[in-house]
Order: sequence, then structure tokens, then C-alpha cells
Amino acid sequence: MEDEVSSTNLDRCITITSLFVPITLIIHLYFRYGNFKVGPEETSWLNDLFFINMVMGPLCLFLSLIGLFLKFTQREYSLISKLLPHLVFLVFAICGALCSIFGQSLDNAIITFMLACVLNAATILIRPLNAGIYFLMIYCFFCYGVTLTQPNQNTILFNAIDGLCVIGVSFVISWVLWNNNMTRFKQDRLIQSQKQILEYQYDKLTIANEELESINSSKDQFFSILAHDLRGPLNSALALTVFLEEGVFEEDPEERNRTYHMLQNSLSNSAKLLENVLLWSTNQAGIMNFKPRILDVYETLKSSIEVLKIVAAQKNIEIINYVPEKILISADVDMIHTVFRNLLSNAIKFTPNFGSVEIHAEITNQSVRISVIDFGVGMNIKTLNNLFRIEKKMPGRGTNNESGTGLGLVLCKDFIEKHEGSIVVESKENEGSKFIITLPGRT
Repeated sequence: MEDEVSSTNLDRCITITSLFVPITLIIHLYFRYGNFKVGPEETSWLNDLFFINMVMGPLCLFLSLIGLFLKFTQREYSLISKLLPHLVFLVFAICGALCSIFGQSLDNAIITFMLACVLNAATILIRPLNAGIYFLMIYCFFCYGVTLTQPNQNTILFNAIDGLCVIGVSFVISWVLWNNNMTRFKQDRLIQSQKQILEYQYDKLTIANEELESINSSKDQFFSILAHDLRGPLNSALALTVFLEEGVFEEDPEERNRTYHMLQNSLSNSAKLLENVLLWSTNQAGIMNFKPRILDVYETLKSSIEVLKIVAAQKNIEIINYVPEKILISADVDMIHTVFRNLLSNAIKFTPNFGSVEIHAEITNQSVRISVIDFGVGMNIKTLNNLFRIEKKMPGRGTNNESGTGLGLVLCKDFIEKHEGSIVVESKENEGSKFIITLPGRT
């Protein structure tokens, strides 16, 4: 709470010292130009009061300027700003005591001493222990001064008793003010802290809501694309089955075989798409089991290549596995097979007949880089920017008019990131593409 105490004291010290500058000036003019008819004893008292006022005015102005300098140069918490309240407290208390001491030559009142003590207690925040010490010091100073200016011993005794009451009341006021302000500062800090937490949570909720709206929008668009891509092959398959049922191609074996081949491709594409959708939705729901174990990259790729050999053979494409043996990774078997199959299937799709697809791997900085390279149609910048976005349909068809939605690549990215890896693409139109997977390695 030290910062709040220093800041509050600085404002209050500036206020009361600035307020007393014009007051001392008015008193100065009043005593200098007022027409007083006084005796010798009263003249002495007026001279003493005039002297106190002459000192108090410039001193208040000096203290006020120091406070303003500290405030407007944003040095509220410097050593001087911490000492300033104590200095103001003592200045006002001593001046009030002196006025009452010198005033004993006229009457027995200690009103200025009382006002100074109450003013200090009600405005300046001083720790109760320090305030108690200061009030005792001022009280001793007051009692000693009264003995020098008041000849009547009974009056001295009454003034001492009255001064003690003033000190006691002032200390209680100071103590209550300190405790009340400490409670308020704690509450203000708590409120400020809760406000910051609420603002932080509100910002997080706003961001999360925006992300959720974006995801929902992307998924809506994706399912629209998916419905369109499923409807086309299935409608084609239904039409072909009608032709086959009616025996349209019974007399033309070559045309019948071509129709069977078209039907097979249509159903195969639909089945592949549905498989990827099922895998993607299972992964998004968080119910897909992730069980990584140590795998040999060469052997894992070898089994994935076997699955796609027939597809590659239909286009006379050679899949060349340049991966050295004994390169190990920690991966989930099913997920990594899905990644390799999708990447190889895409490479085959966009490679011309009689072409080739190459696979390379190397160990770099405790990671394994696996590259799937084709020398096919490649991609432009726009396609590359939308490649892993679920709401964007993969433009273009394969070299043999194969279709696709790009969901396989989205699935690859999700699975690779689940392995704490990354996937990047390098591609140029008519020069082919290179998909680079980086996975944590294992020795």
C-alpha cells in the first residue's frame, strides 16, 4: 500500500500548503497595514505572530512547489515524496504550537495548537507509531514553551491538560484515518485486480468467440463442398449402374469395360473421401487414440507404398523410396500411415503417366525430415496459400482427371501437428511439388 499512501499524501500536502500561502499573505497584509492600538505586551505578541507568519508563508510556498514538481514530473514515489508529509506535519504542528505559546501573553487559549494538530491528523496519512511519536514531541515542545511565556502556574497546568486532550484526540483521528484508508486501498486494489481479470477474461472470450465463429463458418463451407463432391461421383455411379442394368453395353465389351472402370473410380473416390472425413471428424472430436511408438521410416513407407502400387501402376508411375534404413521416429502407426498414403496418393494424382515419385529422409538436429517429391503439374501461389484450409476446395484435377477436395492434406497437417511436427510445401507450376514433413527423431 506504500504507493497509494505516498500518492494520497502528495496530493493532500499540495492542497493544504497551497491553501495556506494566500492565508499567510492576507494575515501579513492585515497585521502590516491594520490600525492596532495595543500595549507593550500585546505588541510583543503581535511581533512574534508576524514573524511566525513571515516564516510560514514562504515555507508553505516552498513545500507546495516541491509537491507540484514531484507530481508533474511523475516522481510520486521518490524518497523526497515520502519525507514530504512528515515535514508538512511537523511544520504545521510546530507553527500551531508557537502561535499558542506566544499567545499566552494575551489569553490562555490554545486554539491554534489544537487546530494544527487536528488538521494534521485529519489530512496527512502517517503510520500510527510515527504519528504517536510526533504528537508526543510536539506536546513536550508546547508544554515547555508555555512555561516560558505563561507566568501563572495554574494556567500552565490547565494548558498542559488541555494539550494532552488535544494530542489524544488528534492521535485517535490519525489512527482511524490510517486504518480506514488502508482498508479502502486494499479494496481498491482488489477491485482493480478483479477488473483486470474480468477484462482479460472478456478479451479471451471475445477472441475465442471470433475463432469459434470462424471455425463454424469454415466447417459450414467445408460440408457444403463435401456434399457437392460426394453428390457428383455418386450420381455418376448411379447413372452408370442404370446403363449396366439395362444392358446398353452388352454388345460392346470394350465400352462395357470402360464403364466398369469409370464406376470403380467413382466409387473408389467416394470411399476415399468418406474415409478421410471419418478420420478428420474423429480427430476433431478428440476420440482418436494416439499411441506413439518407435517406427522405422523406411519400413513404414514401404508398407504404405505397397497399398498404392496398383494405383501408381495404372499410370505407369514409379515410386522410388530413397529413405535409408534405421531412421527412427516416435509416431502413431495408423496416423503416420494415413499421412504417407495421402501424400503419395496426391503425388501420384498430379504426376503425368510414366512419371516418378521420390521419397527422401534425413536426420537434422534430432529431427527427421521426410520429403515426398513429384515432378508433376505443381501449384501456383494462390493454391499454396489455401492448401491446408478446410474451407477451401483444392482447385484443379489430376493428370488423368482425378478429383479431390484437399481434405487429405488437412488431415495430414492435423496428424503431423499432433506428433509435435510440421509440414511445409515447396512448389512451382509445371515443375512439381515437394512436401516436407519434420518429426521428432529417436535414436
